[in-house]
Amino acid sequence: MTAAVELAEVVIELEGEGRSSRLSLAVESGEFLVLLGPNRSGKSLILELCAGLVAPQAGAVRVFGYDWADLTDAEAMELRLHIGTVLQQPGLLSNMTLFNNVALPLRYHRADLSEQDIRRTVMAHLDSLGIARVGERFPAQLNPGEIRCAAIARAMILDQELLLLDDPVAGLDADMVLRLMQHLAAWRERRSLTIVATLRAPSPFMDLADRVALVRGGRIDAIGPRAALAQLAGAGMEAYRN
Repeated sequence: MTAAVELAEVVIELEGEGRSSRLSLAVESGEFLVLLGPNRSGKSLILELCAGLVAPQAGAVRVFGYDWADLTDAEAMELRLHIGTVLQQPGLLSNMTLFNNVALPLRYHRADLSEQDIRRTVMAHLDSLGIARVGERFPAQLNPGEIRCAAIARAMILDQELLLLDDPVAGLDADMVLRLMQHLAAWRERRSLTIVATLRAPSPFMDLADRVALVRGGRIDAIGPRAALAQLAGAGMEAYRN
C-alpha cells in the first residue's frame, strides 16, 4: 500500500540554528499521527514539507505517491485540493464572516452546488464544532479558539483526504478540544482521512492518535503507538512540554 505521506531521507535546515537534520517518515492512509515537540523543534517545518510549502535540501517528499518536486504548478494545485492545511496563523479573511470563510472553497471549487447545499454542508461542520452561533461574525469579533476551529472546518470542507494541523488545540478551551476530537473522530468513521498534527505539549487530543512521534532538533527521537510511546518515554515525556 502506498503511504499517504512519505518523507524519504529528507534533509531540512533548522531556522536560526545554522545546521541541518535528516529524517525519514511514512504515514499510512487513514492514519492519525501526532508530532510532539517543543517550540523550534522542527515539527512545524515537517508539516510544511508535507504540505509542499517548503522544499527539502535533499531527499523526497511524497503525498499519495506524488513527489512535490516532480509536479508542475497546475499538478501541485490539483493535489492541494485533496489536502487541508491549517498553520499556526489560521489565515481567515478579515472581510468575510466566519461562515463565508468556511464556504469559500466550496464556492470556488464546487460550482455545481447550490447555495442551499453550501449552507447545509458548512453548517454541519460549524454545528459539530460548536461555532455555528458565531457564524455571522467577522474574524476580529472571534476568540482564538473560534478562529482556529473555523480554519479547521474550512480545511475539511472539500472532503479532503489529508489534514495537516499545526497545534490545533492552541487557543481552545477544554470543551472546544473535546468537540474537535469528536468532530474528527466522527469524520474518520465516515470516510478515510489521514491526519498529521503537531502539538507543543501532551494533550488529551493525543488520545485520537494512532501513533505519536517525539520531535527534537529536527529529528524524530521515537515513534510508536501512543500508549507504548508514553510508557517508553515515561517521565521523559516532560521534556516535550513547551
